[in-house]
Amino acid sequence: MVRRRTTGNPTPAYFKLQRQLQDEIESGRLAPEERVPPERRLAELHKVSVGTVTKAILNLVNQGYLYRVQGSGTFVGGTTLRRESLRYYRSLREFGDEEADLKITLLELKSLEGIDPINRRLKIESSQGLYQLRRLLVSEGKPVVYSISYLPQKLFPGLEKFPSSCFEKIPLYSFVEESYGQPTIFNRELLSVLSAESNVATTLAIQEGTPLLLIEMLAFTYKERPYEYRQSYCLTDIRKIFREY
Repeated sequence: MVRRRTTGNPTPAYFKLQRQLQDEIESGRLAPEERVPPERRLAELHKVSVGTVTKAILNLVNQGYLYRVQGSGTFVGGTTLRRESLRYYRSLREFGDEEADLKITLLELKSLEGIDPINRRLKIESSQGLYQLRRLLVSEGKPVVYSISYLPQKLFPGLEKFPSSCFEKIPLYSFVEESYGQPTIFNRELLSVLSAESNVATTLAIQEGTPLLLIEMLAFTYKERPYEYRQSYCLTDIRKIFREY
């Protein structure tokens, strides 16, 4: 009779550590921008090899939970130290040009009943309410982006009580992190070209039918949870939207 060898728990040690650190981040025990202990110290604390710690840390960096700063260490992911790489409306006339300054004006923040296609994109029930946030971005005295964001009311209770300055003085993703503890882990975007309809044209002070770049964006926080669906109508006749990967 051949006896089968018992292997105990088959879960790799690096994955156990990875999940443990991930749970500490998602629970807030490790806060955004907090420095995590050095890998050798983590190895001692968790009684694993340094190689195991390195693999767990690397996976969490790749997933956006952590990031590294040369000579300083490894930090919990957030947006405070990385805003330049996460700005959505960076614009240039050409490569090497200086980026344009933007002024944000809050046009409206209101509550809506669920909108089926938007609720589906946000992975919430169709009956759940939404916040609609409309903003206008102006550069060099000219409107350049008309942005409409939708956020789940359940995820952001009391959003309507914040002053308009919260949505005009700092980026929305930064406000969401600082006020609700929901950092942006990653984004997905769809880009298309369309002609400005009357309401969009009026907001941007352009003629109806003017060509626009439409950027549809989903912003995700922990556990691949979408927290914002955004439609951005962008004028690119003078400055182009700039992305750096």
